[in-house]
Amino acid sequence: MTVGADGFLLVDKPAGVTSFTVVDRIRRALLTSFPHLQGSRRRIRPGGPRPPKFKCGHTGTLDPAATGLLVVLIGRGSRLGPFLVGLDKTYLGTVRLGTETDTLDAEGQVTATTPPPADPDRLVAALSGFRGDIQQVPPLVSAIKRDGKPLYARVRAGEEVAEPDPRPCRIDRLEVGAVRWPDPTTGHYEIDLEVTCSSGTYVRSLARDVARAAGSTGHLAALRRLKVGTFDVADALTDVLDRDGHELAAALAPLAAALPDARRLLLTAVQDRAVRLGGQPEAAWFATPRETDITLPVDGLFRLVTTDGGLTAVGRMTDEGPRIAAVLAAPLAPDDDTGEVGPCA
Repeated sequence: MTVGADGFLLVDKPAGVTSFTVVDRIRRALLTSFPHLQGSRRRIRPGGPRPPKFKCGHTGTLDPAATGLLVVLIGRGSRLGPFLVGLDKTYLGTVRLGTETDTLDAEGQVTATTPPPADPDRLVAALSGFRGDIQQVPPLVSAIKRDGKPLYARVRAGEEVAEPDPRPCRIDRLEVGAVRWPDPTTGHYEIDLEVTCSSGTYVRSLARDVARAAGSTGHLAALRRLKVGTFDVADALTDVLDRDGHELAAALAPLAAALPDARRLLLTAVQDRAVRLGGQPEAAWFATPRETDITLPVDGLFRLVTTDGGLTAVGRMTDEGPRIAAVLAAPLAPDDDTGEVGPCA
């Protein structure tokens, strides 16, 4: 394992734990197995900033009852969060017809009861109105903040809380999976929906709205996240809460693999040093790329990668040219921070 433990983990989150708990357990396991990761708080250069503490984060919360893919960012990988949180998501959700709850999932109190549609085809027909760009009212029990306080906290405190305003979202794919009409074991009327949607879409709200459109009520009985961008739960680590730091470290994916759709530019040693010292990429670096045409639209992301596969930085194309958005490489050692930066080859 390399000093720094920088990368990301694809984790299959189990039911019954929060996303925060999963991330915290991973961080603690790594620090237990590799105490040096906490590092020294000494400044790298006199008067310079102190090295950051060892951090872990994730790219999007899953509710405690939900399972599936959680992308956990490790060490300097946490700096990639802003580029990953907006990725599209794919879910498998179970809609249970006949009851609506205050949380819009199986954890809440029943607020409305109706007979389920006589035929599941009525529900299937209602799906067409939810594909594409839509307006969606988020759940009342959600992490959306009002005056700095999450709505779920206001509800739990007994406050009268107005319904959130509708928000735009995009549903690229909405298809029917299994249909249990009724389930032979539980007697519930349920339908599984496979959903690919923009970040910020609430599948709980979708379950409510689809049921209402079919003339009934419903809530989300189960949810599993299958994909985040191009990352798939089939490649995720299971039983993560039972693994030690050595097992987690062995499963770390490199930083450079975190943005597979971003264009890749191979840096020379001089260019790498220039970026790590705070310099910006030069237009000439993009004029004669070594690997591929890297012509990018404004706001297009690119990766600056070293010859050994390390990710030095992530940049974004602007009207003024290429600009660094985040530096991922380790700080230069004091003996590297001398002399002038030569011309970039």
